[in-house]
Amino acid sequence: MPSNQDEAGGARASLLDAPLETPHWGRQRGSAFTVHAVAKIHTAPAVVLEALLETFNYQSWNRFVPLVTFPNASTSSSDGRLRKGLLFVEHVDMYGNGRPSGLVKMKLLMTTLEETEHDSGRSYMVVWLGKGYPDWALRSERVHVISPNANGTSTYDVWETFSGPLALLVKLFVGKTLVRRFKQWNKELKTYVEGRAHAAII
Repeated sequence: MPSNQDEAGGARASLLDAPLETPHWGRQRGSAFTVHAVAKIHTAPAVVLEALLETFNYQSWNRFVPLVTFPNASTSSSDGRLRKGLLFVEHVDMYGNGRPSGLVKMKLLMTTLEETEHDSGRSYMVVWLGKGYPDWALRSERVHVISPNANGTSTYDVWETFSGPLALLVKLFVGKTLVRRFKQWNKELKTYVEGRAHAAII
């Protein structure tokens, strides 16, 4: 199981041969696998959620997905903010350099935005469903869970499960790269939101 751990505790990521369950597709079998990453972020879950949904700011922190566009332009997407039921396209730099062009395009549908109350605060779950391939060929679903900790920090837990005949090829050719890029996403998101929180205090 390839893993990419941050010894400083900023973020860690791994590839799981036993795939994690997702809300839409449930528990997948066969050639399915999951890319999983987690980070502890020193700010409230609501701040992390806002950064995740505000795609117009991705270029300022996200070198893995520096651009998001909306194929069905409408008033619901004109502000660049993700909402439930919105179809969008990630422009992905698999090298993690934040290039402005020559990027891989991944079509996604935001299916879920849920809130749950806990003793320590409110948690959020956001789910993106892959729509770039026919379901019989490749199924992908990315789950983001942002949970409150008792000390006022957040745990950002994200995983994407791939299944279907093409999942084996995804794992073979870019599985290890996705582990690195998921870790990079978490670290850059952490740096961005913690910087915003610090600036707001000053």
